[in-house]
Amino acid sequence: MAWYDMRESGSRAGIRLTLALLRVVPYGAMRALIAVIAFYYALFAGGARRAIADFQRAALGRTTFRTVHRTLFRFAESILDRACALIGRASLFRLAADNEAGSLAMHAGGQGVLVLGAHLGTLEMARAFHAARGVRFSMLIYSARSSVLYQEFRRISPGVDDAMIEIDPDGVTHLLEVRERLARGEFVGVLADRVWRTGPTATVPFLGRDRAFPTGPYLLAAALKCPIQLMFMFKTGPRDYRLVIEDFASIDDLPARAQRHEGAQRLAGRFAQRLEHHCRRHPDQWYNFFDFWAAPDADSASGGPPRG
Repeated sequence: MAWYDMRESGSRAGIRLTLALLRVVPYGAMRALIAVIAFYYALFAGGARRAIADFQRAALGRTTFRTVHRTLFRFAESILDRACALIGRASLFRLAADNEAGSLAMHAGGQGVLVLGAHLGTLEMARAFHAARGVRFSMLIYSARSSVLYQEFRRISPGVDDAMIEIDPDGVTHLLEVRERLARGEFVGVLADRVWRTGPTATVPFLGRDRAFPTGPYLLAAALKCPIQLMFMFKTGPRDYRLVIEDFASIDDLPARAQRHEGAQRLAGRFAQRLEHHCRRHPDQWYNFFDFWAAPDADSASGGPPRG
C-alpha cells in the first residue's frame, strides 16, 4: 500500500476529546497523555513500528523500542502543538530561526518563494512562524478530503483552509493556484520527499539506498522562475522549536529550458543530501510511517498513526 492510500488510525471521538482537553488541561499534562497514546501505537501499530525501525537502522545503524516510541511521541506531539497554535496558544512555545533575516527580506521585496520541506519535523509550524511575522505562506497538501484530523482542525479554526492548497491528483488546479500565489509574492510550502504513482522522479542515493524523489517542484520553480528555500522546523525541547532555513536555489541556479530535466534531477539529488544531513541530526522527527524505499505502488505494511 502506497502512502497516499493509507487510512488514518484513531477515531473522530478520540481526536475531538483530545482537542477539547487541550483547552482546559495544562500543556504538560497533555504531553504526558500523548506519551501514553504513543506507547500504545508503539506496541500495536506493527507496520509503523517496522517502518520507523527500518529508517533508524539506515540513519543511525541501530534501533530500539525506546527510539521507536520516541518518534511516535514526537509525531503525536507535533499534532498537539499545531492544535495549540490553531486555538491561539502559540505563545506556549519559544521559537528560534536560522537565516530568518534572509527569508523575510525576500518577502519584503515581493519575491514569491517555493519552500521545500519533508516529513521531517513540522513544516506547518514553520508556516505559522512566518505567518506571525506577516508572511503570506501557504502549504500544498494532500490531506485526502476525508481526513478526520483536518476536518477537526477546520472545525476549531475555520480559516485554516485559507493557508492550504489541496492537491488534486487528477487535475492541475492546485498548480494554477500555486502559480497565482507565487506571483503575488507569497511563500508556498511543498513536502518534497514523497512520490506519486505518476509524475517525474529522479532516483538518487538516500541513507545508503537508492530512492525515487519527485522532480516536479524543481520543474515548477524553473517554469515560474522563483527561488527555492529549504525549511525544517525541529522540536528541541518541551516548548522549544528551531527553524532551519537554507537558501537552496536562486533564480540563476534553476535549469534553463534545454537542460530542465537534467537540472531537476540534479536538484533532487541535492535535496536528498540535505534531507539526509538533517535526518541524521534529528532522527526522532521522521514522520514517514511506511516502507520509504519501496516503489510508490509497491505493496507494503501500513497501520500507522494519522497522516498529518
